Amino acid sequence: MVKSAKGALLATLQIDKGSTTPIYRQLENFLRRLILEGSLPSKQKLPSTRELAEELGVSRITVKTVYEQLISEGYAEAKTGAGTFVSEGLIPEKPLSQQYEKTGPALQAQQFSEIAEKINESKASARFGSTLAFRPGVPALDKFPIKRWNKYIAAALSQEDRRNLSYGEFYGSENLRKSIASHLADSRGMQVDHEQIIITSGAQQAFVLISLILLKVSDTVWYENPGHIAGRDIMSLVGATIAPIPIDKEGLDLSHAIARYAKPALIFTTPSHQQPLGITMSLRRRLALLKYAVDNNAWIIEDDYDSEFRYRGRPLPALSALDKNGRVLYVGTFSKSLCSAVRLGYVVIPHWLRETFAHTRNILGQSSSPLTEQALSQFINEGRFAEHIRKMRRLYRDRRDMLLNCLLENCSDSLIPQQSDAGMHILADLKHGIEDQTAHKALLAHGIDSLPLSVYCSEPIQRSALVLGFSGVPRKAMPRLTKKLGEKLRSLH
Repeated sequence: MVKSAKGALLATLQIDKGSTTPIYRQLENFLRRLILEGSLPSKQKLPSTRELAEELGVSRITVKTVYEQLISEGYAEAKTGAGTFVSEGLIPEKPLSQQYEKTGPALQAQQFSEIAEKINESKASARFGSTLAFRPGVPALDKFPIKRWNKYIAAALSQEDRRNLSYGEFYGSENLRKSIASHLADSRGMQVDHEQIIITSGAQQAFVLISLILLKVSDTVWYENPGHIAGRDIMSLVGATIAPIPIDKEGLDLSHAIARYAKPALIFTTPSHQQPLGITMSLRRRLALLKYAVDNNAWIIEDDYDSEFRYRGRPLPALSALDKNGRVLYVGTFSKSLCSAVRLGYVVIPHWLRETFAHTRNILGQSSSPLTEQALSQFINEGRFAEHIRKMRRLYRDRRDMLLNCLLENCSDSLIPQQSDAGMHILADLKHGIEDQTAHKALLAHGIDSLPLSVYCSEPIQRSALVLGFSGVPRKAMPRLTKKLGEKLRSLH
């Protein structure tokens, strides 16, 4: 006769009557685990409900409920007049650690796709949760107008038709697209129809859409070097060949690109404030670039990531404002002007591309919230966005000046900071042959999150520098932080 499973086997069960997990759930989980591990083998008879209830000091009804659940899930079966048994044909699972010791490395090599392997090699990064001082691209989160923003979110929630609780509109909110079109006309000199605008969850999603839709395997992309990291990597993922184009005093070096590389399907540039060097592309170079794109049937991505923050004169008209032939794909984001948690950006495209872009956006996931879209539309329409930008422009100029002064006072023996008339970061060249990767790692260990210039490069350049974001660092904290920065860099001389 098959003996019941009890005694030492079940003695390991600890019922915690003070736990928030119900007793029946504790017993279910325990028996289920024993079955899956093979400790309770196939055809093994389980103790009767009375026996197990007495042994564990619980209600018989509780044990009966557990058995019924295991039977319904297929772990056990009841035989009339005989009792409850572990189901036949169940194959025990080995503990994950044992499986991995034998098969983990081989499985890793076999199961990752080529795309996953490339993603694992990417240098693109984000700091999730809180951010440390001098991380580039972080806005003044301490000055975000939370109370005012909450009013617009509440208004979007209270609309009677409840549309904002759904997936949203196919191209993104029409109201927001109209608001963005008006903003671009006023601030960037662009005359665009709102139907040319596709709402995205940020600039990176726009780069993903462009790459998937317009790039073919082995297409050449002319890409600024140094340049935006994640945009470059997604284009590489779809099979494009990345041609690193150096930056001269007028911006992307067009003559170098023409002389050295194949004709591009796409050209990536940040003309208003080159990322990360801070160069503003000259008008002559802009016109030459546009002419080249028209003559060679190439697309241009204009990444206008922080153009609102110019500290001398008005922001320059966008490259797209000069485009009369529909060759520029203009990408904007609210992650820098407001905060990254808003998760909204947009891409301006020719009309004939809008259906394909919208279909692709939706198959990749409806990743922008209709509530946030509606709130942002009203925020822009009522002048709050323009007001916020004006305030941040004054604040960032003050923080930039404070950082430059503090670096000169506390770090002049290790850094040569570069002046900048725009943006949210400055570049600081390292002295004494210190490698920027070495400096970055040493500073990060002490709570300072600058980025090394080399991480932006797909081809090495003869320059070692740190990219220091100032927009997210309060003015009063800068003397202390730069003193720490200087002390650490001096230890690397």
